[in-house]
Amino acid sequence: MNKEVNETPKMPLTVWVLGAVSFFSNSAAVVITALTPEFIIHVLGSTAAVLGYIRGFSEALSYLIKLFSGVISDWMGKRKVLILWGYLCAAFAKPMFALSHGLGLYVSAQLLERITNGLRDTPRDALIADCTPKELKGAAYGIRQTGAFAGSMIGSIACFFVLANFKGSSADSIRLVYLLASIPIFIAVLLIYYGINEPKIVGLQKRRGFPIRKSDIKELGGNFWFYMFVCFIFMCARYSDAFLALRAKELGLDLKYIPLVLAVMHLFNALTSRIVGSWSDRRERKIFLAFGFCMMLASCVILALAKDIWHVFVGVAIYGIHYGATQGTFFAMVSDYAPPQIKGTSIGIFNLICCIGMCISNALTGNLWTISGAETAFTINATITFLATICVLFVKANHNKDRIENSENNRVLAK
Repeated sequence: MNKEVNETPKMPLTVWVLGAVSFFSNSAAVVITALTPEFIIHVLGSTAAVLGYIRGFSEALSYLIKLFSGVISDWMGKRKVLILWGYLCAAFAKPMFALSHGLGLYVSAQLLERITNGLRDTPRDALIADCTPKELKGAAYGIRQTGAFAGSMIGSIACFFVLANFKGSSADSIRLVYLLASIPIFIAVLLIYYGINEPKIVGLQKRRGFPIRKSDIKELGGNFWFYMFVCFIFMCARYSDAFLALRAKELGLDLKYIPLVLAVMHLFNALTSRIVGSWSDRRERKIFLAFGFCMMLASCVILALAKDIWHVFVGVAIYGIHYGATQGTFFAMVSDYAPPQIKGTSIGIFNLICCIGMCISNALTGNLWTISGAETAFTINATITFLATICVLFVKANHNKDRIENSENNRVLAK
C-alpha cells in the first residue's frame, strides 16, 4: 500500500481524452467566432452593437447554464452524461447557422450553441478535478486548454482553405463552413462515449438532497469570494474573440484571411497554456494570473493604437498569450479553494461571475465601437484590465488547501 502511495502520480487517461475532445470541439466552434462579424454585419445587414449584444447575451447565458450544470452534476454524482449531451446537441446547432437568412434563426442557433456549451463545460472541468492528483491539477487543465487552443488553430486554418478555394459568394462560403463544422463535433461525442471512465467520489455518494448548503458556502471562505470579485472585474474587460476578427476586417483584411487572425491567437494560446499549467503547480498561481492580465492590457493598448494590419496580428498574438496564461489557472485556483463535494458547484459559481462580466464587456465594447470607434472600446477595456491587475496582487491562497487536498485523497476511482 505504501509503495502505491509513494509512486509518482500519473496523468489520468480521462484528462488526455478530454484534451482530444476539446481539440475537435474547438476546431468547429472557432469558425462560428471567426465568421460571426462578417455574417452578422455584411450578410445579415446588422451593426457592431448588435454583434456585441448577441455575443454578450449568448456568452452570458452559457456561463449561467454552467452554474446549474455544475450544481446538477454534484447532485447526480455524475458528470459524463451532461458532457455527452452537451456535445451532442452542439453538433445539431451548427447547421442552423448555415440555414439562417435573418437574425431570428441565427440568434436561436447562437443561443442553442452557447446553452450546450454551458451544459457540458462545468461538468467537464469538475471531472478533471475529480480524477487528477493534486500535484498535477494545473498541468491537467493546461492539457485540456492546449487541446482546445490547438483545435481552434487547426480549425481556423481549415476554414481559411475552404474560404480561399470555394468559388461561390462570401455568404455561400460561410454557410458551407458552418455545415462542415458539425463533423468534428460528432467525433468528440464518440470520444466521450467510448473513452471516458468516470470516477466515483466518496463525498458525492454520501450526500442527500440539494447540494448547495450554507455550510459549504461558508467553507469556501473569504479568500475565495475576493478571488471571485477580481475575476468579475477582469471579465468586464474580456471581450469576445469576434471583435479581434472585426478589428482586422476594419483595417482592410480580406474575408478569407480572417480565420488566420484567430489561428495566430490560438497558436500563442496553445504554446502558453501547457507551460503555464505545469509551472502553476510548482509556484503561486496568482503570479501567472497577473502576467496574463498584463498581456491583456498590452493587447488592448496595441489594438487601440493599431493603424496597420500587422499591428492587429501583434495584438492578437499577445491576446493569445494572455488567454493561455489565465484560463487554465482560473480553474486550477477555483479547484484549490473548493471542497471535493462541491467542485462542480464552485466552478459553476465562477462561471456565473464570468457570465455577468462577459455580458457587460461585450455589450460595452459593441456599443462603444458603434458610437466612438474601436480605439475608444479597446481603451476602456485596457483601463478595466489595469484595475483588475492591481486587485489580483491582493489575492491570497486558500488556507484550508491542505485539508481539501487530504480529503481528495479519499477519492475512489472507477475500475
